[in-house]
Amino acid sequence: MTFASRVKMRLQPGCINLFFGLFLWLCLGAGCATGDDSPSSESGSKGDKDAKPEKQASTIRFHMETESIGMGTGKIKVIRASPVSINVEKNAFADEGYVEQARVVDGMAGPMIVIKLNTQGALRLQMWTVDKPGRRVAIWSKWTEGRWLAAPQVRKPIEDGYIAFAPDATREEAERIVRGLNNVAIKLKNQAKPDKKAEQAAKKKQQKAKTASKVARDTDNPRTPEQEMFQK
Repeated sequence: MTFASRVKMRLQPGCINLFFGLFLWLCLGAGCATGDDSPSSESGSKGDKDAKPEKQASTIRFHMETESIGMGTGKIKVIRASPVSINVEKNAFADEGYVEQARVVDGMAGPMIVIKLNTQGALRLQMWTVDKPGRRVAIWSKWTEGRWLAAPQVRKPIEDGYIAFAPDATREEAERIVRGLNNVAIKLKNQAKPDKKAEQAAKKKQQKAKTASKVARDTDNPRTPEQEMFQK
């Protein structure tokens, strides 16, 4: 039996279709990168800008800083406003395939992205940070364009699978990146599909609560026509 035949027997059609479908979707949604996802390939997919939010995709790559220089390493620049050069491993130790959930939160100086990795991703993150205190994790993402987002420093082993960073991006871009990562997580079944009916019901409940609160305030503090017309 030839090698090709053995490979064909091991790869089930469903598996092939799943990975091929995801690869094609990422290429169309996030724009296929050339080479090793370097900043030189920052032309994103124009069609993605017009895609529905649930159809948008993002990629993310985590590269560990290294002191060695060779074929497997490369120099990058992070933070466009004040570029910092870092030498990193070209091969990412984790990517969007390990992302379970992503969200944007308010930080001290702007938006922050918080990413939760799945069990396998958390183990890889712990393994790659356990003996590298002081080194940085360079983070690259591609959505409608590609960019090195940040390079947070490893102060201690990351054991809980969470990594948070302030991205070199606007809040709109951060939300777009996070939305695309969550869509990919749902596609890979790392994250459950959102219950749209439950979300709509929660929004209606919240709106009713706001309306009831306003009515109660107006009842307790009735305003005269003059008070409504003129400010004090």
